[in-house]
Amino acid sequence: MTTSDLPAEGQPDVSTEGTEAPFDDVITLSTSTEDGVATVTVVGEVDTFTAPVLRSTLDGQLEQQPRELVIDLSGVQFLGSAGLAVLVETQKSARAREVALRLIATTRAVTRPLEVTGLIDLFTIADSTAR
Repeated sequence: MTTSDLPAEGQPDVSTEGTEAPFDDVITLSTSTEDGVATVTVVGEVDTFTAPVLRSTLDGQLEQQPRELVIDLSGVQFLGSAGLAVLVETQKSARAREVALRLIATTRAVTRPLEVTGLIDLFTIADSTAR
């Protein structure tokens, strides 16, 4: 990797199509697009430190105007308030762009914070990426 391949100082190393970007071994994001459905797979912890990286990746996918955006949170071990805020902001952005949004939430680490805050009803939740 050359210095031109590195992100500018202060800029997150955000993944590109079909690749993965580890963020200090705390979160890994990967993206894919198939038949107008963009999928962002999140593995690790979504907290104050990692939420901006997730937000940037989700914004990048929404800019592509997919028919649907799927956020696969099945690999998330911790979802903090900053992560919840990113999900709510992404829901608003998706609605404004008329992009369907679906969350894949299979673990208590994700479903519990959504339930406790009452945010779970804002989202379409599924337990797999299959339609």
